Amino acid sequence: MRFYVSTGIFSAQRAAELADVLRRRGHEQTYDWMEHGDVRREGASRMGEVAFNELRAVRDAELVVVLLPGGSGTHTELGMAIATRSNKRIILWSETGDEFSFDERTCAFYFHPSIERVTCSFDDLKRLLDREQIGSDLNRALLDM
Repeated sequence: MRFYVSTGIFSAQRAAELADVLRRRGHEQTYDWMEHGDVRREGASRMGEVAFNELRAVRDAELVVVLLPGGSGTHTELGMAIATRSNKRIILWSETGDEFSFDERTCAFYFHPSIERVTCSFDDLKRLLDREQIGSDLNRALLDM
């Protein structure tokens, strides 16, 4: 399965850890933005190149995992995932669930019918994906842990 992990640059380490788990399971990462990190100061050409690569990666992924909290790019990628949802599963993860609390942290798109909201520790998320829970209801699998 092809996958993409989206989050803010400040959570790049977590994204890398999750990508490692999925690659060890034999899945293919569509684009590893963590290799280059923050490109905001590298000019318009580089930013355009990264934007194109990330858009293509989200479009082509069969699984998009979004780690909250995220930045503006994260939310753009979530929107692209929803717009191209016919070929993919979209998992929106929060460690605390605070982003799903119907206050200023909440985004209406978090509640799009195509989104699977998952609240658990990051270690539990890694364990779920490492146990090949990708094809099942992650929230139900959490109850079995």
